[in-house]
Formats: sequence, structure tokens, C-alpha cells
Amino acid sequence: MPKILISYRRSDSSAMTGRIFDRLSHYYGEDSVFMDVDSIPIGIDFRQHIQETLRQTDVLIAVIGANWLGHNAAGATRMHDKTDSVRLEIETALERTIRIIPVLVDGAKMPASSELPPEFGNFVFLNAAEVTTGRDFRSQMDRLIGAIDQSLAGSTQVISGRAPTAVVDRERSRRAWLIEGVRYAVVPLVLLLVAHHVIVNAFDLSTNYLWTACTVVPFIFGFALFWVKRRGEGQAFAFAIALGVVAVAGMTVSQSLNSGDPIMPQTRFEWWDNINFAAVIALSYLVGHAVARALRAILRTKAAKS
Repeated sequence: MPKILISYRRSDSSAMTGRIFDRLSHYYGEDSVFMDVDSIPIGIDFRQHIQETLRQTDVLIAVIGANWLGHNAAGATRMHDKTDSVRLEIETALERTIRIIPVLVDGAKMPASSELPPEFGNFVFLNAAEVTTGRDFRSQMDRLIGAIDQSLAGSTQVISGRAPTAVVDRERSRRAWLIEGVRYAVVPLVLLLVAHHVIVNAFDLSTNYLWTACTVVPFIFGFALFWVKRRGEGQAFAFAIALGVVAVAGMTVSQSLNSGDPIMPQTRFEWWDNINFAAVIALSYLVGHAVARALRAILRTKAAKS
């Protein structure tokens, strides 16, 4: 399994780094991409922690924004402080000859040699990728992923005629996507069908209870999809639409089998009722996912200011 470490300065590029992390995690799998190495348990030597992390790293992504060099309260450059975590990450990666890919975000430029510690050597001559917000983000991330794939392919071997490790890991990522489909789409689907059966078929309760279930259950699983797995909007949208359509179809079939009515809606009102339920389920799922993303962004912003 490839190990990709994202090095960045919180006060410089926290928000953009979060987007890059989400995209790389979606492609390589959440267990392959790491960030926030400087979130170190109390009492642990941070130098040893960084070295141990980089010992397991195949590629280091150095996210460089306008304030990547950093400045302390006295106005001095933090990058020249030997205890600076970003400096330690770059230095250690250079010492271990780990492939480093600089990523310039939102128009930033590579720093001059005079602005960096002498230990950085030829770091400023590394060919950097560019990633910006807006319409070019996806295509620029695709190019970055292509560069990472080339780096990983150059460091992997074919064993017993099998595909390179990077290819195997992408297959594992696809299987993980299917497993998440079960957890974050099939499980809420089952819960909604059970709720429908209990509320409508078994006890003939008010449909307000069913509306509540169709709002709360998708919201919870949409929230968890990002909060737990950090999955992006594309996967959330796919799960939301699938959940809404399949859940309403299952409810219609269940009610038909219980009452003996035709499976297909017979009136405009029935069609509209089904569409409303499907829309509420899908929308609630997406809202839950959006709320989780917003909370993560708020926490990153607070961490960057602290």
C-alpha cells in the first residue's frame, strides 16, 4: 500500500490542503494519505515522530502557499527555525531521498534559495505542480495524481508476474468504495425500509413519522460519510441519489404487497408523493455531508489560528 504524506503549514494553506487531501484519499484510499503529522501526542519527541512517519512514506507532497516560509511573532522566518515542523519534514525527506513533489497553491511561487535553510539543497529546483481553486482544480489534481503514480510506479516492483503495488492498491481502493457503499448506502436503505414497514404497514401511523425518518436517517449517514471517511461530493451525490430512488421504490413495493394495490403509482398525487420522498432522502443525505464538511473547515480554521 503506498504511503503519501502531505506537508503543509496550517497558517498558510489549511483549506486548500484539505481539498487536496480529500481528492488524494478518494483516489488512493484513506489509509494511504496522511497529513497533520505535527499533531503529536504530549510527551513524544516530535523529531522522532516525524522521522518514524517519513520512514514509512513513499512520496511527500509539499503544499506551498504565499506564507509557506512562515513568520513568528518577532517577524523572523519560521523556516529557519530548526524546530519548525515543516522544515523538519522537508529536511528528513531529503535525507532519506524520499520523492518530494512541491505543490504551489493559489498562485504561490517557489521560494528562492536564499530564503531557505542550506540543508534544503536543490529543493528550489524541483519541478512543482500547481493547484488552484475554481474550474481548473479537478484537471490540476489529475495531473498531480499522474505525477504521484509515476513516482510510485518507479519505486514498485512486479512480483511473480503480478501488477505493480500501485495498481493493486487502486484495486483495493475500489473494493473499499464498495464496502463503503454497503455501510453508507445499503445500511440506511434497510433502516428506511424497516421504518416504512413499521410506520405504514404494521401500525398505520401518521406519515409525519415517516417524513422524520426519511430526513434524519440520510442526514446521519451523509454526515458520517465525510466525518468518518472524508469522502467527497461526488461519492456523496451518487449515494444520495441511489438511496432516494431505491428507498422509495422499495417502500412502494412493500406497501403494494401489504395492501394489494398496484405497484406503480396510479395518480398524479401518488407520483408526486414518491418524488417528494426521494428528493427529501437525497437532499437530507447531501445536507448531512455538507454540514460535516463545514464543521471540518471550521475546525481547520481554528487550528490554523491557534
